[in-house]
Amino acid sequence: MQKLFNRFRGTITVEVQGPFLERWFNICAAAGLGLWNVQLLEEGKRARVSLSRWRLEEAKGLAEKAMCTLHPVGESGLPAFLRQFRFRYGMIAGAALFLILLTVAGRFIMVIEVEGNESIPDAAIVAELQNHGFGVGSYGPKVDVRALSNQMLLDMEGLSFLTVDITGIRARVIVREAEPVPEIADDSKIADIAAARDGFIVDMNVISGRPAAEEGQAVLEGEVLISNLLLNERSDGSGEIFSSQQVRAEGEVWAVTERTLSASTPLYALRTDPGGDLRRRWGLEFLGRRFNFYGNSSNFDEECAKIAILYSISSPAGETLPFGLWQVSWQPRSETPAPVNAESAEQFLRGTLTRRLETLLGDGAILDAQWQAEQSDGALTVTLTARCLEQIGVTVELN
Repeated sequence: MQKLFNRFRGTITVEVQGPFLERWFNICAAAGLGLWNVQLLEEGKRARVSLSRWRLEEAKGLAEKAMCTLHPVGESGLPAFLRQFRFRYGMIAGAALFLILLTVAGRFIMVIEVEGNESIPDAAIVAELQNHGFGVGSYGPKVDVRALSNQMLLDMEGLSFLTVDITGIRARVIVREAEPVPEIADDSKIADIAAARDGFIVDMNVISGRPAAEEGQAVLEGEVLISNLLLNERSDGSGEIFSSQQVRAEGEVWAVTERTLSASTPLYALRTDPGGDLRRRWGLEFLGRRFNFYGNSSNFDEECAKIAILYSISSPAGETLPFGLWQVSWQPRSETPAPVNAESAEQFLRGTLTRRLETLLGDGAILDAQWQAEQSDGALTVTLTARCLEQIGVTVELN
């Protein structure tokens, strides 16, 4: 610990010479002057010792009392290190400017984190904050968190709570999403259940209304399956209708349907090959803005492939700061047509059509499927003809 303290205060090495060298050592010991690294030279007439730099003048005075001479021969520690730069004004100014910027930059927002959101993307919340004047580069102490939160809740639907916690260069935006209001069907409107497409009915589940079709019946698109008109017959078995009532028909009608889907893709694709030397340019990223170190040097006569890479700077905590270096590369390219594997293309189209059909069916199912592939005019067309089980009843409201 004492050694570390001496390095911080500074250590100086001196040579002492005189006929009464031992007397000088005794005087130093009586005065409490600490000496170390003592080396005796020339049969005890000269010595080299180390002592604290701040006690150098005291050591010189004690040497005069002992009729000895003392002169420094070297020094070490922090003061000696700093004195090396006393004439390097540019480096001193740069270090001072760095400390000032570090102090000032610590009061600006560099990182924005969003917490608590599920359906609303982070980018949407950050973009709305920027519309209200808060973002990367904002001066933290000047932010009115309460006013910002109230304005965000008024302007951004879907949020029930928002606050901003600013700590140094980081701003944590804590949100809570509002509970969605459930849609309530208007049961007061009269409606029929009609067929959304042609099909063969296999199951009917009538909740309200009068069945206008039955299981085992083939129906056409638009045909009424469950009617809104309820007929009340007399109980004497005569079949005479004495009253009627209009209601909102509800229920499900499951039917076997047939769907046909198709998709195409070219059998030739353009292959890109490098056709020249790679060119690189550089730019600076600062607070979300990009400053290029080049003008219009990216305009080339030939077709080029462009790749931009941002080398970001991270804080010790691993947060990405809004500073970095852009590397933009261009390389001339040439495009030549190349054949596409027909089997791979067909498998890709089959998967695409299957996913599209499953989306259309919803809770329904594919009973069987037939595929047809044709090549014409440099393109491959795949057609899917499927027999499906799906719910075809849709609500049709009446005026």
